[in-house]
Amino acid sequence: MSLVQLPYELVAFVVQDLDLDDVRSLSCTCKRFQFLVQESEMAKRLLETKAPHSAETRDARASRNYASGLRRLLKRREALSSVSPYLVAIVGFAREWMYENGVLCYCRDRELRILDLHRSADSEIAVDLGTLLRESIPNTSAPHKYKLTLLYYSHGIVSCLYSKFPRDRSCRKHFLLVFKADDGQLITVLELSSISKLFVRNNDLFLYYGTTSEPDEEGDEYWVIRGFNIAARTWIEGNLDVPEVIGTDIGSTVCFEIINGYFYGLSNLRSLAVEEVDWVSYYSCFRFPLTKDGFHSIQVLDRTPSLWRRDHTEGPLDDRWTFLRLLEDEATGQLRIVESRKEWLDGSITARRTYYTSVIGFDALVATGSDTSAAKSQQQQQQATPRRWPRNPHMVHPGDDNSTLNVTLTKCPLRSYYPDCQTFLDLVDDSSSFDPQDQKLRIRGGTRRPWTPGELAQLGDRASTVGGQDHDALLQQIGSIYRSDTGLFWPPDRDSSVEDPALADLYAILNPPGYAGNTHGSWDERSMVYATGGLTGGLRALVFVSWDPAIRLAGIAPFPGYLAIRRPGRWAPSDYTKRFADAKGKTPDSAGRHSILVPDATYCPKASPSSNTDTLANVSGSRASWRTFQPAQYREISRGYHFAS
Repeated sequence: MSLVQLPYELVAFVVQDLDLDDVRSLSCTCKRFQFLVQESEMAKRLLETKAPHSAETRDARASRNYASGLRRLLKRREALSSVSPYLVAIVGFAREWMYENGVLCYCRDRELRILDLHRSADSEIAVDLGTLLRESIPNTSAPHKYKLTLLYYSHGIVSCLYSKFPRDRSCRKHFLLVFKADDGQLITVLELSSISKLFVRNNDLFLYYGTTSEPDEEGDEYWVIRGFNIAARTWIEGNLDVPEVIGTDIGSTVCFEIINGYFYGLSNLRSLAVEEVDWVSYYSCFRFPLTKDGFHSIQVLDRTPSLWRRDHTEGPLDDRWTFLRLLEDEATGQLRIVESRKEWLDGSITARRTYYTSVIGFDALVATGSDTSAAKSQQQQQQATPRRWPRNPHMVHPGDDNSTLNVTLTKCPLRSYYPDCQTFLDLVDDSSSFDPQDQKLRIRGGTRRPWTPGELAQLGDRASTVGGQDHDALLQQIGSIYRSDTGLFWPPDRDSSVEDPALADLYAILNPPGYAGNTHGSWDERSMVYATGGLTGGLRALVFVSWDPAIRLAGIAPFPGYLAIRRPGRWAPSDYTKRFADAKGKTPDSAGRHSILVPDATYCPKASPSSNTDTLANVSGSRASWRTFQPAQYREISRGYHFAS
């Protein structure tokens, strides 16, 4: 009997054993199966069983629109794996900025602006920094130099570092300033004795900050963490002194995150002693609950087979390319370590970037921070464990080597990996010119998927399982399971012999004229933001790239040209060449076609004054003198395109 002829209930049983990519493919085969992504109960079942920990599922629970949530999830993953974003736009110009949890915070002209990009906000909070500082920190009215460093944003709470630089150097001071901008609440101000490697993490109930200690006699630095009870407006008594020497470069050798009611610390480095030549590397991870007594309940997970990292005999590595993340699996909710390393494996003459995923489990805890007997047990276990543990091919994703992509680190300012769709993405400067102003930023990626049964049949002997522990055997095993697709670029390269004003304008958005070099960025599971320009201390252009079809910024026009964007089945975009819109920045010529007006190299709209009255309702009803609501700056800039159908 054909699958099409099966009753609804039996199709549901069949679908429950498919992954979401297969469900998406099946829904595109014929109209009879479109109900898989359109019918609410089926979509709810798929989301709750296949991706219960995704943002789309959480939003669907609140809105009860599971079908829309499922399609949104599938589209986001497809956009990532095909390197085909749904939206790009210039969203601001700034000297200081950060992008955390889908919210962009950027400073310009003594004003801080806060824009929720994940929620497609068309207005942003404008904070008058001068007024805020005068009301929160004593003796700021006197003339002096200062620096404001943005640290973190989460749950509407902004954390920043205010540093005073008076003429008398002995009077220099640093303050941690925490406030909730949407309702104008000042949460806390704390004078800091040290700002070495300062970081902040918070949720709506607790906030923690950490710094490193002064180097000891051996040059080692240790982390010291303090906590603040937001509800009680009090600092938690005591602090956490991390007893081990772990990494100090956040994002490279160490990361700190708050996930599901716990504060986590993760490191891939246990010692800074460079004289060691015979080492076996493990990840180390600790956590404590977000309670007022959390420091007394610290748990440590270390030197288990799942946390084995690498052995020095595997070959040297280039630490400059390493990034380290702690992510939650959208399907299982398990915590995953995601690390990218550039290595010369097993004597290879070319370096390869590889993406490693490891699962963290605190259920079978082997040690606590205060248990000395457990520490001794760890030491014995360290001596007894093998130098190498077998790697799971599903947790190892080989990327580029120098034979396929020879890009220097300065030409690759942003690197990311998405384990839920097994895709890596880089922001690369693809210009062949030596002129730093001749910038050509593009997105490059690679993805993989399991071979289909038909493809496996054609592979023949290549599909057989390969034994052994060496790197070549592992690569063969991975190749027998996954089909890889690398070297995907977006947007496509420009053909100098063909006039394409729409594509030229798209490149001008990704590379704003007059804002070249000094590029760096930030990424999350559905978007990225990067800053470019400002080499001489001027403003930098902030460019937003979204993989989420639900993010639709006000006033952003559809792309007026044509790009070969790969979308799943019936979600393919209609012919954009038939949908030229008379939007701002586009004017029809005498032949009825549309040309693109590219701004001059010095284009940058002036910052709106922060003295305007609120344009949005105040959340709490109080009107702080230092914050107002303003139209989003990207609406005045009006430089972007969306690619949704």
